[in-house]
Amino acid sequence: MENLTHDINENIDMEHVADSTMDDIQPGKIVQGEVVTIDGDYAYVNVGAKTDGRIPLGEFDVKPSIGDIIPVMLQNKRMMDGMFQFSTKSASLEMRWKKFMEEHDGGCSTIRGKIKSAINKGKLVDCDGITAFLPFSLTADLKNKNESEEDYVFKIKSIDKKKKSIVLSRKDYLDEEIEARWEAFTAKYKPGDVVRGEGVKYVEYGIFVRVEGHDALLHRNDMSWKKVFKQRKILKLGKEQEFVILDINRPDRRISLGLKQMAQDPWLTINEKYHDGDRVAGRVVTLTAHGAFVEIDDGVEGFVSNAELSWNKSGVNAKGILAKGEQYDFLVLGINQEDRKLSLGYRQLTPNPWDTIHEQFPAGSVHRRKIKKIVKFGMFVELADGIDGLVHISDISWEDNLRSVPGTFKAGDEVEVKILEINKDEMKISCGIKQLTRSPWEAIRQKYPPRTRVEGVVSGITPFGLFVRLGDEVEGLVHISEVSRRRVENLEEHFKVGDQVGAVVLDVDVDKRRLSLSIKSYDAATEKEELDRIMKGTRPSTATLGDYININLENK
Repeated sequence: MENLTHDINENIDMEHVADSTMDDIQPGKIVQGEVVTIDGDYAYVNVGAKTDGRIPLGEFDVKPSIGDIIPVMLQNKRMMDGMFQFSTKSASLEMRWKKFMEEHDGGCSTIRGKIKSAINKGKLVDCDGITAFLPFSLTADLKNKNESEEDYVFKIKSIDKKKKSIVLSRKDYLDEEIEARWEAFTAKYKPGDVVRGEGVKYVEYGIFVRVEGHDALLHRNDMSWKKVFKQRKILKLGKEQEFVILDINRPDRRISLGLKQMAQDPWLTINEKYHDGDRVAGRVVTLTAHGAFVEIDDGVEGFVSNAELSWNKSGVNAKGILAKGEQYDFLVLGINQEDRKLSLGYRQLTPNPWDTIHEQFPAGSVHRRKIKKIVKFGMFVELADGIDGLVHISDISWEDNLRSVPGTFKAGDEVEVKILEINKDEMKISCGIKQLTRSPWEAIRQKYPPRTRVEGVVSGITPFGLFVRLGDEVEGLVHISEVSRRRVENLEEHFKVGDQVGAVVLDVDVDKRRLSLSIKSYDAATEKEELDRIMKGTRPSTATLGDYININLENK
């Protein structure tokens, strides 16, 4: 809409104007006027009429000069101070409107303009002197702009020619631009093509990349061949670089990009480069509760579990042995190309102390060591650096009344322990404290050898037998099968707590701390002694059948 002065009323030259009269010039009509004089407030123009007109100087961006030919418009036929009032601004606006309509009728559906101000229901846009209205619902990316120095392009939504009003839409313009760019993009590119773009926004699952005006997604899984990485270190916002197109979803207008695909997958040749038993250098990239991820090559990470960090299996944590960002040597334990897993070992690079553990701590040897840890089922003692032995609660004391280890011992105490057993495969050492002294049951076994006859008091009755307490507070068990030669269903019908009974010792189990007694064996032995006594006191020829019967009846 430039050079409008020469586009309108070109047929109105000064000769024609000179022949005209004010009767020919109507309000709202544009004519050419010559500046004939200028004072402090007005520029006076001659339009060929008998009377000159005037224009306020405030309408001019640049003060005119005498002799300038300018387009003017008669405001009305009412004279002020004996002169007609003309406007060059109204003439310019009218020419712009006519130019705008010509372009619109010629097929132009867009217009450029600056945001002028915000009003109640939208924004006012200055389109080269023509004020248009932009509703809030159609502002799109200009929603937060109330004023701008730069031009924006808008779609012309509607025109009221009578009111000379225009409604614009930024949203419709952008939608059409996006549509056009999308069609051009899909016609130009296909999956597998390489494009350039720059990161514009991080999201939880990746980063959006601006590619030729389109926002494409670079998913986290397609950023790097590494398993553990920080996406902000892989791609920085605003940095332009190359990507490969993985997919173009035309119905949903989505573009998927890949970055790691720009380089060969290192796992394709992993079995050629690394083998089980290889010693490799790697940098610790992540520490977890279960171990550490180690980068041994670009895009290749292995995992060393806590169990493979130290020969001591109790309480080992990667955070206590390895440091993030530091480099260490590891041993390749296994490669699973299909699952992209590589197992590493750290302890394998040092001698296994369990190979010579029997030489250091032979079974039966005694050692004085500090208690490392108290647990519910016993306590651990540190036999050597990284080697712990377990003293089970059952191996602390010969007494049955020890129920709580913390109440008797505490971490840091020194104790003497005896090596009971070594399990090299499971890397376990069993220790004992009570084994340092003789079991009291050894003395009981010596005192009560098998077939010894004893006297005691019934201390308990159970469905499976009688508990009998001997004189030295040792308690034995008479199993129900050892109570009588006759079948006994209910012991409480024949015995009660406190009854004096005689019994024969069957066996003393030192390990199980169990004394087995027999009442029926005691009765049989007593019966045999009585029979021997009678036989010794009576001649063979005088002993009768009744004597034998009486002996049996007495023992019943």
